[in-house]
Amino acid sequence: MTADASDTHEYEPASEHNSEAVRRHYWAVAIGLQQVDGLEVSNYVKESADTYIQGKCSLKETGDLIRKYHRISHDNTHLQADLVSQRIAEMLESGAFLLSPDFLIEIHRYLFQDLDQEIFHPGEFNRARMVKQEDILNGDSVLYADPSTYNMALNFVFSDEQTKAYTTLRGEELASFCQMISFLWQIHPFYEGNTRTVAVFSELYLNYLGFSATNEPFAAHSRYFRDSLVRATYRNAQANILPERTFLIEFYENVLGYAAHPLDHEALVCSRLFDNPHLLRNVSPDEALVPAKRD
Repeated sequence: MTADASDTHEYEPASEHNSEAVRRHYWAVAIGLQQVDGLEVSNYVKESADTYIQGKCSLKETGDLIRKYHRISHDNTHLQADLVSQRIAEMLESGAFLLSPDFLIEIHRYLFQDLDQEIFHPGEFNRARMVKQEDILNGDSVLYADPSTYNMALNFVFSDEQTKAYTTLRGEELASFCQMISFLWQIHPFYEGNTRTVAVFSELYLNYLGFSATNEPFAAHSRYFRDSLVRATYRNAQANILPERTFLIEFYENVLGYAAHPLDHEALVCSRLFDNPHLLRNVSPDEALVPAKRD
């Protein structure tokens, strides 16, 4: 074939070339990520996912059926997990990505568009800095960004990331990638769903960079993922606890298929805060999950 030969191949929707393994990956990640917030999908969604995985229907058709199911069944127990997991699978299938704060906002808007606008505020920034008690910190909270700094912080993270050129995502490169993910998560700009939004962003980013993600870490260890973000961002000088990204790096080494770390959740616990709850920094020591022992 010469350089100026006519092109005989037609443009086709990328989704038509997804293998069964790829389709299974989308749903495994989407369903697994609901466990970040202790949510479970319904059996109906599991059955619908199998239909899509087998190539019998599209993700759009699956989504239409799931939303119809909830309009009829009023299954509020599984509503959030079902609708958000289907939207996550859609975003992963689309592969859309832009290294921009606006794209992070769009991910959040897309994932939570089907839920109560007054609770989830899809694509909107929270107006108050939040605290969230963490089991692994004996009830202490990460220091999240103040709403007045959201735009500045996001612009800084994305501007800095634009200067990087990843080639292997090993060693220092992976450490740098995890630092960016943890900073992004610590900003925590949305009312709900920050962890799932950042997880989907990271998957799309890895795909954009040309790396393949495996099913198992996000599907089976989504709680470990969230708590590794806590450890990557929690700082308490008085307790001699500094941000520790080793756990997050090991998680992403598993995601990339570079290793098979056990991802032991117990290793994430900050025992010093349990030994001395008076060291809690961002909530009152009176709010410790395990109070100080009385002599």
